[in-house]
Amino acid sequence: MGRVSVNNLKEGMILEEDLSAPNGRFILGKGAVLKESHIRMFKIWGVAGASVEGAEDGEIVREEELREEALRAARAFADSYFPPAGEEPLPAAAIRDFCARKFAAQIEGGKPPTPLPVMDAFPRPPEGHFGRTFSAWNLAKNEVRLVSFPDIYFKIQDVINSPLSSATSIAKVVGKDPSLTARLLRLVNSSFYGFPNPIQSIPRAIAIIGSNELTALALAVSTMTVFKHVPPSYVDMKSLWMHSIACGVFSRLLAYSKRIRNEERFFLAGLLHDLGRIILYTKTPAEMTYAIELSVFERIPLWRAEKRVFGFDHSSVGRVLLEAWNIPESIRKLCDFHHAPLDENAPEEALFVHAADYIANGLRIGTSGSVYLSPVEAEVWEALELEEGDMESILVQGERQIREIMNIFLVA
Repeated sequence: MGRVSVNNLKEGMILEEDLSAPNGRFILGKGAVLKESHIRMFKIWGVAGASVEGAEDGEIVREEELREEALRAARAFADSYFPPAGEEPLPAAAIRDFCARKFAAQIEGGKPPTPLPVMDAFPRPPEGHFGRTFSAWNLAKNEVRLVSFPDIYFKIQDVINSPLSSATSIAKVVGKDPSLTARLLRLVNSSFYGFPNPIQSIPRAIAIIGSNELTALALAVSTMTVFKHVPPSYVDMKSLWMHSIACGVFSRLLAYSKRIRNEERFFLAGLLHDLGRIILYTKTPAEMTYAIELSVFERIPLWRAEKRVFGFDHSSVGRVLLEAWNIPESIRKLCDFHHAPLDENAPEEALFVHAADYIANGLRIGTSGSVYLSPVEAEVWEALELEEGDMESILVQGERQIREIMNIFLVA
């Protein structure tokens, strides 16, 4: 039996014995589940405390202290890589707070977030670095294997563009790729779409999600196939795809919150936004190591360190590759400007991928190598026009969808 003071009573606790007011008046019986209204009533009637199942004041106080301690540690961790808080717009503050609560739960569960890397001395560039000249075009264009893109994507595009196209004819092409078929059915039955009834056939799936979504899925699956043999000594591809999937999901959710049509292109842009970094890792591992060390030592985002090391960042390399793959310009431009959505040449919708990248990095869902976050300009948050509570909803939806999408794309 545990005695708990009235100020420590919580909704959901169960009375272990009958409870009466100081004047002897019966209030609530043994086994009752407490509600907030009950606790308010106890205070009105002058009840000092109650016996509840499985709890005592000392334990509750200690739990609260541990929870506060975990939350303080989590907030300190988030603050160590987020931009200085200052006068943050509401969406940015909501993201930081969500991350802190997530990390606090991990700490309480005995699995704290991985500590940030540390560089105690200014990094040294690789030997001969300053005698080398780098070109985004050469780095991407000369990697023949990387631009030998699987043809299922182009076959799907051909049949979709045919005047005789139908869900059945498209399904025949999709059916020739068992991996794509399985992933398509798993995707349309996930919370990413939220259809109430199971979809069991490819023609039905195509008819429901549409040809644009199908093309995006084919490209996503094919892209992961192209890069699946990148050695782990260069880059952890699973972690990079986790980050990219997270960016894609949040891009899509942000676009959907503004009722933007064809939001599948935002998922695809999020998925592809860091492709150039894969080439930098594979073609220039020494320089990328230097860039990462520089970003850690100076506490700057990796893309800024890339510009210092190469004279350009991964977006420039990715642009060459996406052009070689004939990816539509509407998607390429979202990737091109995901670090510069306010550039005069940037499409207005680049801000969705930009904000999504910030969220994915903030939540530390995978990584493409960057540790520190760039502040998002207030103009970006203003353009998103998110009401109070909108960001929390997007973050909760996003985390659930990301788990499902990772199981679809990253599990054979």
